Amino acid sequence: MLIRNAIMSVSLKYLVFVIAANIFLLGSPVDSFGFNKSPQKKANGLPTLDAKSNQYVPPPDLGSSQFYSPVSSMIKAGPVPALTRIFQPKVYEQAVWRYMFEYKETNVKQAQGNMDAFFASRESWVEQKLLEKQGKREVYDYGQEPTLDRVVLASIWGFMSSGIILRATWQLVHGNRNFF
Repeated sequence: MLIRNAIMSVSLKYLVFVIAANIFLLGSPVDSFGFNKSPQKKANGLPTLDAKSNQYVPPPDLGSSQFYSPVSSMIKAGPVPALTRIFQPKVYEQAVWRYMFEYKETNVKQAQGNMDAFFASRESWVEQKLLEKQGKREVYDYGQEPTLDRVVLASIWGFMSSGIILRATWQLVHGNRNFF
């Protein structure tokens, strides 16, 4: 009985932590939820390729500070693009600048959405672009904001998967091979 009460206490603390974290994220200035309908930032020029360093240089009026947050990347395309942004920011920035350069895209959100989709599933993104070019598929707007139901479903999925992973980890750490 004492162990069960301890587990319930830890579970309750975890639940409070997860709810507080989501409230913090929902309250943060993230444009993914559609509350801040600011005009999309467009560049006056396109990025250029620096021949010496073989790096793409953003236009003077743009920088990575105009990118939407990693939380938005997480909601739009999942954890892989968000983790890429956090742990490999230079790779992510260069991918966005390269997309803008090669596709002559002046909309930063559109370029970012495309690179989020690319990092989430390269094959699907390449297939979509190929079929768009052939006229067999409608052009998909990767820069669009997710709908509220998608945000709610992603949050529920995150709560549930985090709970299961933490429960399994707890059981493994304490030597119990019976996860439930």
